[in-house]
Amino acid sequence: MTSSSLEVLAGLALSTQEYIDLMIFKDGKPSEFYQNYVKDIQATITENAAAEFHCIWKEHTRLQGAKPRTLISDELSLKLSNLQAELENSDLFDDVPSRKGVMTRAVPKTLLAKIGLDTLLERLPISYQRALFSSFVSSHYVSALAFSLVVFLITHK
Repeated sequence: MTSSSLEVLAGLALSTQEYIDLMIFKDGKPSEFYQNYVKDIQATITENAAAEFHCIWKEHTRLQGAKPRTLISDELSLKLSNLQAELENSDLFDDVPSRKGVMTRAVPKTLLAKIGLDTLLERLPISYQRALFSSFVSSHYVSALAFSLVVFLITHK
């Protein structure tokens, strides 16, 4: 999930007044919420980049440099996109305890602390929840395999 997606998330999850109070600069200064939300976004970007780097590095090493890292990156992106699409169309999202567990991890903690998970889920369109859910699960699937990109690439053709 990118920073722009997380900005959209805040726009969908916060009420109009909350958005004005929390996301709009006052006298040229951001709110404490905004500053913390930006830190959450930066941490997410750093975590995702590190996970992708480790996947690419491990696969490049396994192949003893026979395939350029750019091609490995392209393959990984394609496989993750395909897995995300599969997850969006699966019934995994329908398991409410799993959905709530994933959403608790996928949504920046600053936003969750402010409005709570139940309010967030009431406000977010189901299609957005499903996309957020599948994006988080697919991107963390590879990490859960201890960055075993070879298994991922072979099993998700």
